[in-house]
Amino acid sequence: MPSGVKTKIYEFLTQNKGKEFTAEEIAKMLGIEKAAIVKAQLTRLIREGKVEKTAEGRYKAK
Repeated sequence: MPSGVKTKIYEFLTQNKGKEFTAEEIAKMLGIEKAAIVKAQLTRLIREGKVEKTAEGRYKAK
């Protein structure tokens, strides 16, 4: 399941390219109960070079 979540997060961020979101906002918009799950997947996406974290603790697609 988490890999499906990762795909959803990445698709959401690429569809909103240029916009920044917190993990909590992403979780709420995608209907994911736990922001911790979103944070874990965002960390993986950052490692893969697909997402970047901004200084304010927000995330956006590269």
